[in-house]
Amino acid sequence: MYIKRGYKKPQITEIITNDLCQYGCNGLAKFMFTNGKICCSKHQNSCLGKRKQFSDRTDHKETAAKSLATRSRLGITKSSRAKAHATMEANGTYQVMREKMQRHWKNNPHQNNIQCPLIPYKDTAINYQGSYEYEFLEKLEQQSGIQWIISNVRRGPSIWYNDPKDGTKRLYISDFLIDNTIYEIKSQWTWNRHGTNEVLENMNKEKLNECIRQGYKVILVLNKQEQEWL
Repeated sequence: MYIKRGYKKPQITEIITNDLCQYGCNGLAKFMFTNGKICCSKHQNSCLGKRKQFSDRTDHKETAAKSLATRSRLGITKSSRAKAHATMEANGTYQVMREKMQRHWKNNPHQNNIQCPLIPYKDTAINYQGSYEYEFLEKLEQQSGIQWIISNVRRGPSIWYNDPKDGTKRLYISDFLIDNTIYEIKSQWTWNRHGTNEVLENMNKEKLNECIRQGYKVILVLNKQEQEWL
């Protein structure tokens, strides 16, 4: 009978010692593995000495040459990849993938940023993302109180818009909604990379313009300053 065996993560023990790492970096050991060896890091492959040993014994030119020979033998060239991309675009493969992800984010509209996750604001069910959104909510609390926020503020709606760069239909997830007003919280960096990214700025503008077309009032909070979007 076949018995499925799951991966068993190696166990480590944090230690205090004056002994050096046994993987070649000459730094103090901080962890002991189940095999009894001690290391400066939780994973031996994170040890600089181990990484240097691997790099020194690897002929990178030979590896690159083998990779090039393999790609050439299989016919995997830049032109073939470009043709494959064009074929997948033409037969709708990419469109299916885009629509699948868009449906996912529409159903899970406010959990799409792993690096900057949503966090509940104080003791409320209202989530914020990043310091600018927190300060926006904090300012509302100072003006009207926490109960007013609980009763009147919620995360904003998801709005479909056409990307002005290529006309692609995309999903915009707005920040906050109060009555019929969408509040979009932006820093100068996320708005247009401090004036260096016109494409990003035009995309952000089109998002807000589409909100207006769909009947919402829009307030852009740029660098913590509110301005009505007309």
